[in-house]
Amino acid sequence: MTKFGLLATQYFLFLLIEFAFVLTLFVSLTLSTVVNSSEVVDYSASYTAKYNGIDIKANYSLEYLGNKLFVEKSEAKSLFGKITEEAEFLLNDTNEIVPQKYLYRRSLLGVSRKEDQIFHWGNNQVNYTKNGDSRLVPLPMGTLDMVTHKVQLRRDLKAGNNVFSYLVMSRGKVKTYDYEVIKSEILMTALGPLNTTKVRRVVSKDKKRETVIWMATDWDYLIVKLVHSEKGESHQLDISNGQVGGKKIATVKAIEEKSL
Repeated sequence: MTKFGLLATQYFLFLLIEFAFVLTLFVSLTLSTVVNSSEVVDYSASYTAKYNGIDIKANYSLEYLGNKLFVEKSEAKSLFGKITEEAEFLLNDTNEIVPQKYLYRRSLLGVSRKEDQIFHWGNNQVNYTKNGDSRLVPLPMGTLDMVTHKVQLRRDLKAGNNVFSYLVMSRGKVKTYDYEVIKSEILMTALGPLNTTKVRRVVSKDKKRETVIWMATDWDYLIVKLVHSEKGESHQLDISNGQVGGKKIATVKAIEEKSL
């Protein structure tokens, strides 16, 4: 493989982490008791992708640690290395997400990268560390991280919103991430047909890139497909299995049969 191909593979692995949403909540009108849109429950999901003939696998999970503290983890692996991401967050007394820490680890082609973001809400600062070098960054109220803004997106989708904007602390800088709902559709997946909500990240046209995500409407907006297009290339991520709240994902047909 050429040097360019290896670098492209490394870039795509990063995209898996940056854009691949993971499920956090569970609502099913036909299979179980309805869960409030502010609740967060455990989940796990696996995905597959292929880039330049290279197989990539990704796994995601969310776990409740007690005392309103949650941890979400993800890992993307190929023959050339892996990327892991971990975030801890609290739900405060008004059920708002409060990030506590965000950890990013990348080991590809023998090159490692480590990033930590420790949130200090008492003085509105983030201690950002990259490969051992640390600095303090101002922290605006309501800021989320690369993981928790996706959790909030799912909560907002459940609340019926269609346009979304979040302040996100990413690599020691505060950025704005915007999304919009495109439409609802039944998507054929490796699990079978699923009701999905199609969402797009909104970026300026001059950036010439697009990220489109299909999220399982009946399963708390778990991502089931993601397509990222940039500079004439397109990369795709697809779900292979998953469970929410201890229940395996059921297809549209299975849900309809259950409700009869």
